[in-house]
Amino acid sequence: MFYLLQVVIEHGVRKLDRPFSYAYLGQNKIQFGERVKVNFNNRQLIGFVVEEPLLVEDSLEKYQEEKGYKIKPIEEIIDAEPIVDQKMFDLVLKVAEYYCCPLIEVLKVILPPSLRPNSQYAGKPKRSFRKVIVINDKFLSTTIQFNANETKLLNKIKECPQGLPKSQVTAKKSLESLMKKGAVSAEQIEIMRLPEIEYEEDSIHELNSEQQAAYEYLINSKKRVNLLQGVTGSGKTEIYIKLVKNCLDQSCDAIILVPEIALTDRMISRFKAIFGDRVALLHSGLTDAQKYDEYLNISREEVHVVIGARSAVFAPLKNVKLIIVDEEHVSSYKQDRMPYYDARKVAIMRMEQMQGKVVFGSATPSLECRARGDKGVYGLVKLKERYNSAHLPQTKIIDLGDFENIDYNSTLISIPLRQAIERTLAKKEQVIIFLNRRGYAPVYMCRKCQKPLKCPNCNLPLTYHKGQKKIVCHHCGYELQAEDLVCPHCQGTAFSFVGFGTERIQEEIQSFFPQAKIRRLDADTARRKGVYHSIINGFSKGEFDILVGTQMVAKGHDFPNVTLAVALLADQSLQFPSYKANEDTFNLLTQLVGRAGRKDKEGFAIIQTYSPENDIIHLAQSQDYEAFYQYEMKNRFDRQYPPYTFIVNITISANSSKEVEKASYKVKAYLFHQLQGGTRSELYGPSIPYIERLNNRYYRKIMLKYKSRKLVDAALKGLNVLNLHSSSVKIDVDIDPSSDI
Repeated sequence: MFYLLQVVIEHGVRKLDRPFSYAYLGQNKIQFGERVKVNFNNRQLIGFVVEEPLLVEDSLEKYQEEKGYKIKPIEEIIDAEPIVDQKMFDLVLKVAEYYCCPLIEVLKVILPPSLRPNSQYAGKPKRSFRKVIVINDKFLSTTIQFNANETKLLNKIKECPQGLPKSQVTAKKSLESLMKKGAVSAEQIEIMRLPEIEYEEDSIHELNSEQQAAYEYLINSKKRVNLLQGVTGSGKTEIYIKLVKNCLDQSCDAIILVPEIALTDRMISRFKAIFGDRVALLHSGLTDAQKYDEYLNISREEVHVVIGARSAVFAPLKNVKLIIVDEEHVSSYKQDRMPYYDARKVAIMRMEQMQGKVVFGSATPSLECRARGDKGVYGLVKLKERYNSAHLPQTKIIDLGDFENIDYNSTLISIPLRQAIERTLAKKEQVIIFLNRRGYAPVYMCRKCQKPLKCPNCNLPLTYHKGQKKIVCHHCGYELQAEDLVCPHCQGTAFSFVGFGTERIQEEIQSFFPQAKIRRLDADTARRKGVYHSIINGFSKGEFDILVGTQMVAKGHDFPNVTLAVALLADQSLQFPSYKANEDTFNLLTQLVGRAGRKDKEGFAIIQTYSPENDIIHLAQSQDYEAFYQYEMKNRFDRQYPPYTFIVNITISANSSKEVEKASYKVKAYLFHQLQGGTRSELYGPSIPYIERLNNRYYRKIMLKYKSRKLVDAALKGLNVLNLHSSSVKIDVDIDPSSDI
């Protein structure tokens, strides 16, 4: 007699994306949802049991003889109980099916590193315990006498409700005596390594009439998905708080998603101030120990509200009835690597499963979301006024191609911009300056041969970082010391730099305003622990005057004293060869402009551009989302892009250019054959993507447009078993990509 197990193994390889049969011959209980160690192809791997074990009455030998094949026994049960329940596993199956990705890869996403079904789990943090000394209350009611030292130690223990850590006890003899008398005992208590969150207690703010109407609409809506479209500063967060309170009042759980880790500080502080310990934080920026303990805290039902970035949509809450997706339009909700899931889509899947509601919130909703709102697929409610009737900032476009606006002092910090910063600082108000490019300069060039230095792995220009004295590839991490560098082309030793990054902008602004206090916020400064939080808090409290940064500074923040918001190169993102370039540019500029004048002060914004007549720039200047929506929907219809079609990006990569070219045409031939006669799908490519070589792998891309998933589903799934006769070739399928480049 033995148990027959169905196990998926840890390798996220398409050809291994199926359960394998193993036997369990032991006496311990084994269940669906547990991890096991197995021998696979003579290697010890971690597997995950995906079905309830089947009890087989025959011996393993007899069963193998009847079936005609061997079944290996598992080597070890790792978990004492399931780490994934049936509801979450059903969601995992649905996500893996929709995004055509290996099941094991989705399981790795939803679990903290300590619980993941892979071999690295063993080195990750486990539950942490500490030995403490506690008082035996029953014994203290007796008449036994204690000497002065014993009494002193007893009083010290009484001051620690959770027990006095044994490591802090210095009076060893007194402790030994108290333990012999039975007055105290040693216990093991679990230590929760939760993230420290600063907040001050607060109450729920009263909604104005427009907010109250929107709240009531969302509460009473019969739609599964609802869009809350509100101009920047209209108070969407206060509506979120009321929605969560209503959810908690009904003994239900809620999840609030924000698009980036950088924005969780503001949201978690606000919700902690209202709901206290009922709120947990989940995102990839936590330490492995914090992720593990927060996960345990949530799964034990000790918290009922989870705030986090993309992966928090999988938080193990038992009774989720509300998922709020703030800044719904931001593309970072879509994961850019396997598994290519979109947290917005997963939120809908989860609420369909739980019979709950999804609320999307944005000042500039994605076209797909707004179109569904217009058609009545989603509920739609709008906030047209800023909270407390504050005015939207006046916005000025500055033409960088007009020589009257620039001089020899700077080609990017224009004369009108300097004047605006000077006026703002004179009023003791603050400035945000946005440039979506980190480092000092994006190109480092040999003066002798005029050739830029490129990454040997990616063939892309290396970015100069002056503070670190390095040139760095922002794609693979390759770096060189800028000092004593020799040009690989001509052996030259003199170099110059071209272009601007946030580091250079900070330096130039400081030279114009030497008395101003300036800080920079980008991926370089924020990677150090605690720095992001320190900069945001410091700027909010007025500790410095000017904040220079990338997208991190452009959205989601509420700085009461910021009255000037600046986009230095507004047309930079318009140059991307993506169907979403217009939308991304409009959204980013609108969000940036919305940072200025959010309280009772008049705001002003400056948009610098080399394309002052561009329609998108003008629509962002006027903050006219409705006009932009009509404009861009026509473009999408003419070119048949979402929301009028669905698209899939199929990326083929290999170790050589010749190999990837050959494989990509085989993939196209396969797809063409599978889709023959389909009038509602189109194939494009293979083409060379925006980045052709990355980390010494070469890439080609095929794009598939379709009207109905049913038409292409079988063809996409067939890619899993397509034989390309090379172990070097890899195929990635990205359903509903955030870009077509």
